Amino acid sequence: MKILTANNYEVFESGTVISFRDEPVTFELAADLKIRFVFRGDQDSPETSFNAINPNELEIIFSNFNNPLGAGNTEPIQLGTLNNKALYLSYRILALVGAQGKTIHYSWYLREGVNNG
Repeated sequence: MKILTANNYEVFESGTVISFRDEPVTFELAADLKIRFVFRGDQDSPETSFNAINPNELEIIFSNFNNPLGAGNTEPIQLGTLNNKALYLSYRILALVGAQGKTIHYSWYLREGVNNG
C-alpha cells in the first residue's frame, strides 16, 4: 500500500512510540541512517534543535516538551534524503502525566522532485 498526502508527500512510516523515563528514542530509517529523539527540560518553552552526529546520524533535541496535551510541528520538516527522495518529519509529543516518559506520534514522509540545493 502507498499512502499519498497533499503535495505528493508519500508516507514512508507512521506510528506511535512511548519513551521510558525521557530516554532517547532512535529511529533506524535505513541501514546507514539513524535519527535520535533526545528530550531535555532546561528551558521555559518548547524548542527544537538539531545536532548532526555524522553524515548518517542526526539528533533532534526536544527541550521542554512537557505538555500533556502535546506539542509538535505544523509543517513537515525536511531533514535530508532517503532512497533518492527528500525526507520529511511531522511529530506530536505528549508528556505522560506523573511520569517522565513521552508519547511520540510520528510520520516520516518522502517526496520526489524536490530541489535540495
